[in-house]
Order: sequence, then structure tokens, then C-alpha cells
Amino acid sequence: MTTQSITLPRPVSVVMPVCNEAEVIESTIDEWARDVFAHLPDGSEFIIDEAASTDGTVEILARLSEKYSFLRVHNRADRDGFANAARRLYESARCPLVFFTDSDGQYVAAEFWKLAPHAAEFDLVHGAKIGRQDTLARRVASGIFNVIARVMFGIRYADINSAFRIVKRDVVVRLLQSTHCMPTLINAELLLRTKMAGYSVKQIDVRHRPRLFGASRSLPAWGFLRESYRAYRGLWDLKRELK
Repeated sequence: MTTQSITLPRPVSVVMPVCNEAEVIESTIDEWARDVFAHLPDGSEFIIDEAASTDGTVEILARLSEKYSFLRVHNRADRDGFANAARRLYESARCPLVFFTDSDGQYVAAEFWKLAPHAAEFDLVHGAKIGRQDTLARRVASGIFNVIARVMFGIRYADINSAFRIVKRDVVVRLLQSTHCMPTLINAELLLRTKMAGYSVKQIDVRHRPRLFGASRSLPAWGFLRESYRAYRGLWDLKRELK
């Protein structure tokens, strides 16, 4: 399916958290501009939440915001975590459709067009990574997390914390008000709350490629175990709340 065969009647807010991605951010945004924004309806926007980068990312984004009129960059003076950045991005989106994605270049921008045709019919279209190009520890932890979530909530979705999804703005803003159980995995909690609230969800498999520059930001062993525990505990807390 080509972009020329897809019609999106409503504009889209593409939102992206960014921190210290100087090696890849320009190529990532250029890719989105070429493969996605060139074909979006008028009024679409690209919003970036930049978190006190120290590697030159700020200067690159300033230059890119002059190059692309649709690009809005919100620079932060401090870092308050991925979940807070994601929450701000969802809340600041002005278009009726919101597309969330990462900034490290591992998602393929053109895969947007696999999700876009379903945006009118479904409240949330979830892009699940296939051939995930992450470290073994992250793949194992994610696999366990997804199995537990499927059993606990009776769902069939894979990769529920994937940062590649299109959602109706009114739905995500409404659900954000009650999202608090999984602070480090806000996208996973949003997907579960969307489904449990009776909204429609569609899963689409999307490609995932190796990181071309820099290293994946992994936690020390103790920090990784702590965050894994918090994720599993968050599932239990969410289950109890919804029950």
C-alpha cells in the first residue's frame, strides 16, 4: 500500500520525546518529513518534547524547526522522565489524531501508512514491533511482561508498550486523567485502559531496525530489576483498580 492510496481526512499531531539524540535526530526527522508529512493533511503538526540534552541535540532541533514549518520544539530545562514527557506531548497535541513515536530511528517512519488506514474505524491503532532489535535482556523482560499482561487482562496484543501508535485525541486525553499505575510504561497502561474502557483497538505489525548510531540506553542490573518489578507491580495495581 502506498501513501498515494491512503486518504486521511483529519490532520495528525505526530509527537516525539527526545533526549541526547544528536547522532540520529536529524536523519529521523528528515525521514518523517519525507515519508509522512509530505502526505499528511494541512494543519498537521510535529511536536517534540526535548529534555535538557547536552550533546548538541538542542542546536540541531533549533535548526530543523527553521527548516520545517510544521515542527514545534518544547525545550525542557530539566529531565523529569519519559512518562511525564509523553503526558505533556499527548496533552499539547492540537489535532484530532495523535501519533506517538520514538526518536532513536529504530522505527521506520513509512510504517505509519500501515496504521493510518485504520484510524477512522478504531480509537487506537497499535504498532507492535516484529523482529525487535533490542538487547536480549530487554527482549526477555518485555516478553515476560507481555505474557503476564495477556493473561491478567485477557488480551491478545503483543508489545503493548510499543511507542508507535495512532490514537484519537479525545480518547487519550480522557484516559490520561486516570493513568497512574505504570509511570515508566505509560503507553502500556494507556493501551490497557483503552481496551478495558471499551474503546476499539487494532494491532498492526511494524518493522523495527537496529539502532544506527549510539548505544541503547540500558539501566544497570539493579536498576533494570527495580524497573521490571515496578512494571509487573503496575500491572497488578491496574488489574485491582479496574476490577
